[in-house]
Amino acid sequence: MPLINKRQRNEIRQCKAIARVARTASSNARKNAFSHGRSVTVQQGEAIVKMHPDGRTDIIRKIEKSSVIPEKRRYYL
Repeated sequence: MPLINKRQRNEIRQCKAIARVARTASSNARKNAFSHGRSVTVQQGEAIVKMHPDGRTDIIRKIEKSSVIPEKRRYYL
């Protein structure tokens, strides 16, 4: 197991906190859009889909090569 110094631990905590806030914000935005009768466009697997408040989903486009999520993310504020 690699040794992690205090600064790296702090960066990891900050990244996790920012990711958690981003998830909450996007979830709240989706709920808000649905409550006002608006559709939301999101990526689901290898497709971009439009989700409607009534539960329907329309596939807008298939993604040939899905984006790669990097192992380590850095956020600068």
